[in-house]
Amino acid sequence: MLKRLFASRKHPYIPGLNRPEKVEIDLSGSKLTMLMPPHSNYEGFAGKEPPARVNIYDDGQYVDDSPLPEWQREGTSYFRLFSRRWELYGPPWRERPIGSIHFGVSISRYDALPEGMSAFNPCHFEQMAMRSLWFTGPAHPDLGRFRSPVNWDMRNRESGSPWLYYEYQSDYSHNPEPPPEFMHTYRGGCLRTPLDDRYYLNMGYNYLGYAPVDICLKHMNALTSKVLGSVHLELGSVAKQKLAEAKRKWPDAQATKHRGPEPWVYPEWRRGDDRKGEDNIVILKPGSPPPALTP
Repeated sequence: MLKRLFASRKHPYIPGLNRPEKVEIDLSGSKLTMLMPPHSNYEGFAGKEPPARVNIYDDGQYVDDSPLPEWQREGTSYFRLFSRRWELYGPPWRERPIGSIHFGVSISRYDALPEGMSAFNPCHFEQMAMRSLWFTGPAHPDLGRFRSPVNWDMRNRESGSPWLYYEYQSDYSHNPEPPPEFMHTYRGGCLRTPLDDRYYLNMGYNYLGYAPVDICLKHMNALTSKVLGSVHLELGSVAKQKLAEAKRKWPDAQATKHRGPEPWVYPEWRRGDDRKGEDNIVILKPGSPPPALTP
């Protein structure tokens, strides 16, 4: 408890930071392993613990986006494997945490992916990611504006399959007044890699921290980088077969290794009136359209 006693904004205390737990999950033959601190939540809410084995092809466990208005539907379904929260504590006289990191691992199924496309094709995987960024950005203007992708990094790992990392950051440039300094810590990112033609593993996080922002982000980034750096995925026989097929079919396929934020125009909108049967968001002037999926 000495670390808690001497904690500060410059040197925050993160419970379990030096006692990482090993997570192992069998994903229909593909083996995921990673290390991370135990779940900690000041308010006592439990996280979702990881299962030992998952059938990624069991449709009943997925949640799709069909309840959304048509223009907000990406055509994807997801299944949350597990989630954790990590608290950052400052001086001992402040009982509540000064910041927190939400981390989750899920499987996404890209239902709208046209025939003839595969997540194992780096170019197709990039298109899927860019559409996801649009549908979590301009398609939800009520959640604020974001700059994305940031720190985009597409590369192949030892398995030969594509791995993509990127971040997103809040964009306050259109706000009439600047936000409190700590709001500049509101950002997140993810690491994703294919499990099958339409399925991919997604490991995402988001922050809400404190000022000074640079000190806060230094500690938060160090933790998420360490967790994501520990990720290892050994592809199963089916995944290896799909990867080999993609390499034979598209031997020269390449994705953009580095790219900057998209200059997407957000729509002009207003809150809908449910008494009139309107959707929650009513578009007054459309913004940029979603990126296309091109085989």
